[in-house]
Amino acid sequence: MIIKRSNLFILDAIYLISMLVASVVSFTVFNHAIVSFSFWMNLVATYVAITAIWIYIRYVMLHMDRFKQLVPGYTALGIVLVMYLICVMIYSLFTGLADHGLRWFVLLHTVTLAIALILCGIILIFIQSTRRNEAVEQTKLVNLHLIENALQQLLHTMERHFVLTAEEERKAVQTLIELVKYSDPITPHSLEYNDRQILMDIEKINSELSTHYEAGELVNSEHLASQLSRLKSRLKERNQQIVTSKS
Repeated sequence: MIIKRSNLFILDAIYLISMLVASVVSFTVFNHAIVSFSFWMNLVATYVAITAIWIYIRYVMLHMDRFKQLVPGYTALGIVLVMYLICVMIYSLFTGLADHGLRWFVLLHTVTLAIALILCGIILIFIQSTRRNEAVEQTKLVNLHLIENALQQLLHTMERHFVLTAEEERKAVQTLIELVKYSDPITPHSLEYNDRQILMDIEKINSELSTHYEAGELVNSEHLASQLSRLKSRLKERNQQIVTSKS
């Protein structure tokens, strides 16, 4: 998805304005505590929170497709960052009193930052895990499509040389195509190797037929029927194993 440069420019401008406003407010409202450690700690924490939100929004704008796929995860990440900024702003209200309990004030900031980092880390792990699972499932779906395409190619080869091919054999391939088309694409890891082997066997049959057809030779109908029958049995067994694994 293409993001206009003007939108990123506006976001960058808002970020700089936010940093400027945070600086002006801090140095104006809390000018009596400028020399204190708590003042600078609040200011730096505010800068960090604003910068984190800016990076987050910029990332979402540049990767809107990923955001749409994992809305709950990215939304939760944004909520954590906003909540951290709110906490930092609330802590800044107690800058004048913080020096009387500086150790506890530093601990409060540290704990808040640690919680925010832990939550962001957990959410990012969830996002990455979900993305990897989706990639794996997509790969499995592609494998099934490859099997269907290979069968379509086999049928096309037979139809181009229909004089040398029996009607029963073409119907057998059409049956296999329908069987694959309505198969469950969510394949367990244990069956991925089996799917690849089925694909290779189909391609091998197609190659053998093409060789015979180009030479003008008749195909051994019994041998071909046996090959197609084994493919049908393996596909049925594959589907049954998937049903069993999910029951």
